[in-house]
Parts: sequence; C-alpha cells; structure tokens
Amino acid sequence: MKTLFRAALAATVATGLFAAPALAAPAATETFTARAVIVKPVTMANDTDLDFGTTTMNPSLTSATVTVSDATGSVAVCSSTQLTCSGGAPAAFTLTGGVAGQTITVSYDTPPSVLTHTDLVSTVDFSLDAVEDVLLDSSGEGRFNVGGTITVVAATVDGAYSAEVDVVANYL
Repeated sequence: MKTLFRAALAATVATGLFAAPALAAPAATETFTARAVIVKPVTMANDTDLDFGTTTMNPSLTSATVTVSDATGSVAVCSSTQLTCSGGAPAAFTLTGGVAGQTITVSYDTPPSVLTHTDLVSTVDFSLDAVEDVLLDSSGEGRFNVGGTITVVAATVDGAYSAEVDVVANYL
C-alpha cells in the first residue's frame, strides 16, 4: 500500500511539475497622452481710473443715474434732465507680458456696491459693467476698459465719492 501511495504521489508531483501552465487571459493595456500648457504670467496696469465726472443736481431731483460706458472715449451720461453731467471716462487697463493668442478672463474681486463720500458716512449706489475676456495680440498684450453706473438721489450729499475696486486677470 505504501508503494502504491508513493507511486501515486510521485505521478501527481511529476504531472504538476511538467504540466503546461494554464493560459491566463491577456492583460488589458491602454495608452494615454500627458499634456501641459505652461504660460508666462501676465502683468496688468491701470492706465486711468473710472471717472464719473461732475454731476449737478437740479432742485427737482428725485432719483437719476450717471453712467460711463466701457467704450473708449466715453463720457458720463445722465439718465434724466434732473441731472447735468460733464466729463467722465472709463477705467482703462493694459495687459502685457502674456502669451500671444491666449485669452485672459477679467473679473472683479468682490466689487463694492457703493461709492463712499469723503465724510465716510454718505454713499451713492454703484455698479460696474461686466468685463469681457481679452484676447492677447501677437505681442502678448491686450487692453480693456471698465464702465459703471451711480445713482444720485435728492438726499445725496455734495462732495467727492470713491471706492477701491480690485480687478483680477487670469488665463482662461
């Protein structure tokens, strides 16, 4: 019995050692491409500030707006004969040092909703025009303007008003 068991064991071991391995399914492979776009930082300069000019209120004023368009050469425009507007100009910006043909997206970093009087108490409502994307030219430069609107009411205090506005420029 021992001899039979040894023979069976030897046959099993020999078969296991010399048998062809079972064929495994081929591994799935796929190729992908790694890409990167590297761009130079763009520099932005404020050439002129947004100027609503001088607005004169008529005695009958209830409420009217003063708007400066973002178009180059724009001046302040009053929405009513209750105001007289003179002067004004959009804010102008220049982008330099960028990559030719790249698009820059321009936005505001939490713009203020009022202009504040020099007394730091009185305000006028304020809104900015949306800013469009800027396509950099063959020199990696671009320009854009910013316009806006203020609302003047009968209780508006005489004097100078202002607000700081942060503009952000990033590659699209």
